[in-house]
Amino acid sequence: MMQNTLGGFCRDLLDDDLSGHALDPEAMAARFVDCFRLPVRPTLDQLTALMERAGFGTVRDGHMEGLKGAHIGEPSGEYHIYHRSDLWEGTKSHTVLHEAYEIIHETMCDLHSGGPPCRTVCREADRFAAAVLMQPDVFLPYARASGLDVTTLHDQFGCAYSSVALRMAELVRDTPLLVVLYEREERGDPEGWTEPPTLRAGVVKRTAGFGARRSPLLNGRRGGMPHKSKALPAGSLAERAAQSGRAEYAEEDDVAAIAAPVFWKGRLAKVILVAVPWERRSVLEPQLGRQSQPYSRVNFRAVAAAP
Repeated sequence: MMQNTLGGFCRDLLDDDLSGHALDPEAMAARFVDCFRLPVRPTLDQLTALMERAGFGTVRDGHMEGLKGAHIGEPSGEYHIYHRSDLWEGTKSHTVLHEAYEIIHETMCDLHSGGPPCRTVCREADRFAAAVLMQPDVFLPYARASGLDVTTLHDQFGCAYSSVALRMAELVRDTPLLVVLYEREERGDPEGWTEPPTLRAGVVKRTAGFGARRSPLLNGRRGGMPHKSKALPAGSLAERAAQSGRAEYAEEDDVAAIAAPVFWKGRLAKVILVAVPWERRSVLEPQLGRQSQPYSRVNFRAVAAAP
């Protein structure tokens, strides 16, 4: 039986002789939730109390330039976990769990070899945090019921849009899909943003079965597939959503897709595109039912080419 402390949790992982699998983010998240009896959607207050109760350390606000969070070890063996004070609560929760994963990694290395970690684990720590906050048994039914709606899942789970998009691509396996998150380059208060906005792809993920396609619906007049860091493509469905200020749906080249804008204080902040093969278009219907436009096949290529 796992001990409900940091040390006990790490010793149990090592005793199970999982070798390289001991730090697999998905597997560890499931064991972490079970060991510490976390609810399906843990709050920041619950995570803060857990960190202190289980011996991870105290959680505090911090003022860190360029960092969302950090952890600092004390000679006593306890850690202090910091998250930036100006973050919203969902990002603070993610940051606490990110740092918890790194602390687990460091503790296991110390127990196993007596030495410091031999590699950085930032990406794995992000996956672990997302897996704890968006647990499969709860997240998947919500994802399907929402019609793969990233905005709805963001609201339900209190997680960043990027985390939700990545988690959806990681867990949804029965439907091939492409999810793209275009984000505004400007940071800070929207009142200081310029117009027109520049949006670039911060997340671009497609699952097995969604092969490379050349539909203008996905990448506009540029052709090919969307790529990370590239600007919002002219002539694409995502651009149409940015310009209209509402969700847009279209079908073209055996692809069905919906693009939805996200506004912050009345300013366009993001555009989310979700696409599936045309024959699986019914999975998007819950989203379409919330939109005013009819669910119909259109000649997007002709529309996109129009002046």
